[in-house]
Amino acid sequence: MSRNVLGRHLYSQIVLPLVAASLLVGLIATVVAVYFLGGLTDRWIDQVAQGATQNLDSRFNAEADSMLRTSRVIADSARIRQALESGDSQRISGKVTELYASVDYDRMMVLDENGIVLAVTGEPGVSVGDSPLGEGRLSFAQLESTYASFVRLNDRLTLTAFQPVFAGAETYTLVVSEDIDERFLEGVVGGTGEGFAFYDEQGALVAGTLSENAAAGNEHAALGEALSETNEAFTRTIESADDEGAGRGTMTLDEQRYRVATQRLELEGDPSGSYGHVASVVSQAVTDEARSTTTSLITMWSMFAVLALVGLGGWVARRVSDPLVELTDGARRIADGDFSTKIQVSGVNEISELAVSFNAMMDSLRDRSESLTKKVLELATLYEMSRALGSTLEMDVLLESVLDSALRIFSVELGYVALRDRESGKLELKVWRGSDARADEEALRSSMSEWVVREGRPLIFNPTRGAAEERVDSVTGALAALCVPLMSAEGTLGSITVGSHDPEFRFNSDDVRLLSTIANHVTIAIGNIELFSSLQDAYLSTVRSLAAAVDAKDPFTRGHSDRVAQYSIMIAQRLGLSHEQRVALEMAAYLHDIGKIGVKEEILLKPGRLTEVEMGQMRHHPLIGANILKPVGFPWPITPVVRHHHERWDGAGYPAGLRGEETPLLARILTVADAYEAMIADRPYRRGRTIEDAIEELERCAGTQFDPKIVDPFIGIIKEQEMAHSTVDALTADDIQPEEARAIFVALCDGMFSSFRKLGGPRLASNVEDELNHYFAETDAPLKIVNGRMSGKANGEGPGDVDLDHMRLALRRIDATMGRMSGHTLVDHFYSDAMEGLSERMRRIASYLEFYGT
Repeated sequence: MSRNVLGRHLYSQIVLPLVAASLLVGLIATVVAVYFLGGLTDRWIDQVAQGATQNLDSRFNAEADSMLRTSRVIADSARIRQALESGDSQRISGKVTELYASVDYDRMMVLDENGIVLAVTGEPGVSVGDSPLGEGRLSFAQLESTYASFVRLNDRLTLTAFQPVFAGAETYTLVVSEDIDERFLEGVVGGTGEGFAFYDEQGALVAGTLSENAAAGNEHAALGEALSETNEAFTRTIESADDEGAGRGTMTLDEQRYRVATQRLELEGDPSGSYGHVASVVSQAVTDEARSTTTSLITMWSMFAVLALVGLGGWVARRVSDPLVELTDGARRIADGDFSTKIQVSGVNEISELAVSFNAMMDSLRDRSESLTKKVLELATLYEMSRALGSTLEMDVLLESVLDSALRIFSVELGYVALRDRESGKLELKVWRGSDARADEEALRSSMSEWVVREGRPLIFNPTRGAAEERVDSVTGALAALCVPLMSAEGTLGSITVGSHDPEFRFNSDDVRLLSTIANHVTIAIGNIELFSSLQDAYLSTVRSLAAAVDAKDPFTRGHSDRVAQYSIMIAQRLGLSHEQRVALEMAAYLHDIGKIGVKEEILLKPGRLTEVEMGQMRHHPLIGANILKPVGFPWPITPVVRHHHERWDGAGYPAGLRGEETPLLARILTVADAYEAMIADRPYRRGRTIEDAIEELERCAGTQFDPKIVDPFIGIIKEQEMAHSTVDALTADDIQPEEARAIFVALCDGMFSSFRKLGGPRLASNVEDELNHYFAETDAPLKIVNGRMSGKANGEGPGDVDLDHMRLALRRIDATMGRMSGHTLVDHFYSDAMEGLSERMRRIASYLEFYGT
């Protein structure tokens, strides 16, 4: 047995060399840390530059304070007040000149209460009689305030101090100012930084200067040139300043980098809000040199570390790879199906011990291979089922696929899925296999699934061997059955049951676990379908609201989009389009005229024919609508349908002039439905055509304006509707019981209030109730609304002896009240929602009694 200086454990044979490598890496990491010194230096440079700007800020304020103190001393002088009280301009000018000799500022002047210069001395730019400050500045002097501000005098930006002077009953303003130029900056800059500049509020250079610390030579000249004119680096830094007015940037001059810092400068106590920007420049030569040196060191040590680790890795790999090669060859033979393989590994370490354990494991593996194969098949089936669950959003298709997969996994012939109705709580049989006849409600109530759904636990039943055959499930007649619940966060949704007629068949605990897993997948899929349905309903509600907004712009097309959507869906159903296509068509029908938002109202509401210019603007609405909808992430292809719903079969339409089947199918359907609704609807300039005339027009234009393959089925739909309406017209008053009429009236009212409450909220719904109840009380109508439900005034359970006139009058009042608060177009939607909740007979009776559309 060979000995190893690193020990007999593979752990020590690998870890000890890696420890040495870690020490080497630690040394390299130490060197790498030097790199961060460059960052520290950069931060130091930023702090130096920012400190310089802050110092300049302080010095500006100090200079302003000095000017204010000087102006205050002059204003308190009895000589200047006496001169002002005398009103003698020569005397005032003389005193100002005399006092100016004692100060070191560019100019001094006295303003009267109107801001007119009475006397001025110093640098040129302002003359007696001028109004250099304007009304905005003078208002502060009128308030008798003392302040310093940045003021532009004769195109020169100055630091100016204002001091009121009270002479008799008059108030004058003493003004001292100093031009902000290179000489001024040299007087206020500190000893930090290499250059300074001052920029005004608009970011234009006012003055710049080099400090005593500026480098000599070419860099000195380049920096001086950069400070003598507006520099992009300075303006960019000013524009990128933070909320506190501080900004940082970089500037390169003659391959020399400089750090630029700016600070917004506002004088303390300045009520005018004027400000400027001070900027300082600091050389980055030191940081650049440190960064270059550090990078060289890191590169050298990194290369050394890589070489060392490569050599060490090769040595470690050799120590480990030899026994692993033997282990890999043995494992490959086992993978090929040779379970008699014995692995021999030399050496004393964990790998040799692993080989011994691996050989012992072969005996156990041989016994479990059969069970493993079965599990793999189950998992494969579950995987395929999971893919199928995610590929459909139709509940019946989903449940049928799941049930078929479950029967295939358990190799049984009977099964069914039952779901609980959310409203009534009763179980409903959705899909079943193994029986031609559907089980009745009594059989489902006495089945295994009823107990499983109620208790929320699985139930398994296996017949006793040799005992008489007894059916354990009333739905399938199975002798052996297994039923598990479909559990969700909201409770038990239903159950899935599998069974067999074979009296020898037995279910076990593994079967319970497997079917429960399937049930979990089903529960998730059902939740996804319900979520998608709710999302689709939300889309539809939003789209209908948008359509109502478009219709509201033109009162003569009220309900147009709703009717076009109804006709379009009828055509799609007759043509056998898919569910996704029908949804896309319905959405597009509601939104097809949304582009009219961009058309002038005088064109939309014009009572006569449109001119060519007006018609040209009207033809833009499909493109406007498409552009409005393009950014919206609809899960259906709506935008092309809206864009092309005014194309013609012969290519003479707009906006693209598409011909034949170049126009999308859904757009061709929408074209027919839109044209038909426009023909039969009333307009301010004409009466709507009769249905017979509209059908004749559709037939005449088939093959030119419309796709004939769409016109023919649509005409069939219209004729079928006419036959159905003739049945409605055959109703008589004797066919309608008073109780039935009152029930329809209550259902309509309750449905409208439910839709209105969802849109307007509880507070607005309560206001509508109060107003309507007040109206019913005034008119002695035997009606009352309680919590959004129509009831009788006496018992509160429902309107009793209320005649048709009261019902129609009440519906008209509801229409008027809701229309005033939410718009009459939306009331049409409330009516439609309420009517959809009625049966076919109830809708027919509502139309006959003139409830709908009152």
